[in-house]
Amino acid sequence: MKILLSLSLLFSFSVFADDHESDKPMYAPNVAEYYVSSLKDGKGMDDMMRWAAKWEKWATTGDAAAANADYSASMLVPYYGVNLDTFDFLWLGINSNPEAQAVGNDYWVNNGSRLLEELPVTNSQVINTWQRTISETPDGTAGYVVYQDCTYGEGVTGEQLYDAYFAFAQAAKELGDVAGRKLIWPSMGITPGWDYDYVQAVFTSSITDYGKNWTNFWSGKAQEMPEWKALNDLGSECENQRSFTIVPVKSAS
Repeated sequence: MKILLSLSLLFSFSVFADDHESDKPMYAPNVAEYYVSSLKDGKGMDDMMRWAAKWEKWATTGDAAAANADYSASMLVPYYGVNLDTFDFLWLGINSNPEAQAVGNDYWVNNGSRLLEELPVTNSQVINTWQRTISETPDGTAGYVVYQDCTYGEGVTGEQLYDAYFAFAQAAKELGDVAGRKLIWPSMGITPGWDYDYVQAVFTSSITDYGKNWTNFWSGKAQEMPEWKALNDLGSECENQRSFTIVPVKSAS
């Protein structure tokens, strides 16, 4: 029920009184799929990297290029976390909307069987999500990401949380913050018993930048911001922090 309520509030983000450009948000919701992948016996990440390069060539050639033009892909390799022996990496695929995602999936189901047979991993779980960017890194890239599972404060809506988080992120940039941020709402393939409202992602262009951000921004500046206080006053609670390095595979064209 929590997820259904969160998604209904998410869709309300895109409803406006008119079509004036100034009424439109900086970032619109999009969709993303996460494949929980484990290497087959005798296979390693080198095998997966070769397969990913072959898939990228396939996805950017001929009819497949049109079907996958909107799709970007990367691999998330776990760094800090728990139960790291239960999978090897996450395959992350992002589309701007569900229709574009469905077009790409349909083409893959009907034309990707040969590549699927060569895939050096098995996928124990596939999670489909809605997500919405709050801010980007200065150069627009992402090389390291930290996720947390979160619940809303009592009586707080997803729209209220997003607006407060967006205000904080914009103000933080002015003080030297270099992190990008995103809110994620799982919709299908959710782990049974997952009792949260959303996932928070904080990412930087590199692991080094994540460390520098603590030194240059969080050591004193953040706690003094009224936007930070307003965000914290909403009462969200987050836990299960885990991090991944990001290996780019394909950009949307």
